[in-house]
Amino acid sequence: MSGRLALTIDVDGAAGLPGGGAGYETRLSRWSERTYGLARGLPRILGVLDEHAVRATFYVPGVTAERHADEIAALAAGGHEVAHHGHTHRFPSELEEAEQRAEIAAGLVALAGVTGRTPRGYRAPGWELTRATAEAIAAAGLAFDSSLMGDDRPYELHAGGRRLVELPVHWALDDAPHFEHTSDAGPLLATWLSELASAAREERLTTITCHPEIIGRPHRVDVLRRLLDEADRLGLAYVTHGAAAGVVAP
Repeated sequence: MSGRLALTIDVDGAAGLPGGGAGYETRLSRWSERTYGLARGLPRILGVLDEHAVRATFYVPGVTAERHADEIAALAAGGHEVAHHGHTHRFPSELEEAEQRAEIAAGLVALAGVTGRTPRGYRAPGWELTRATAEAIAAAGLAFDSSLMGDDRPYELHAGGRRLVELPVHWALDDAPHFEHTSDAGPLLATWLSELASAAREERLTTITCHPEIIGRPHRVDVLRRLLDEADRLGLAYVTHGAAAGVVAP
């Protein structure tokens, strides 16, 4: 098996603001930054993906799908995978168990209603997966999760007597923590290119996580383009998370 690259995009929108965005509707500056990601960042990312004929996995909160139904429906119609990213993007670790189960149920309804497809995978907001949420997604019939860091290869996660495929993540492979501290894209690109070389050498899967309001800025999107240029040069295969988990055709 050759090395593989899964490109994942967290389309949080305004739900990604603290507390799921509740109370931010009148704070126009913070709200506008998040809606920028849907209006400008997402189309810019899609343009780069189209240049390389890449299909990605988009993790979307249910309320974001409802607020931006046309944009999210277009992702599914364009052959991309749309997966569950909570309903209101509140961290499961900060919710009671009943609230965690309600988040899973509401997100499933919202995403299926917008895309016409029931999601097969889940990513916890803030990567704060709890046992209760893992059990809820397993009970709902989801097949994979991408929230944990227990390996740098896919592994099994058992929850509620069921088996999930875990597709691990890492903060170094996410654009958000990097750009919280600097506007210099150089170190991030160097880290990601090194990870691709390792994935090719070790013949394993690596997952990169991006956000439209971050990597989709004009001065940053070339990081994504150069990443895919290098993946092509190394001969890495592009896979969605569903394909990596073996629940959809590659």
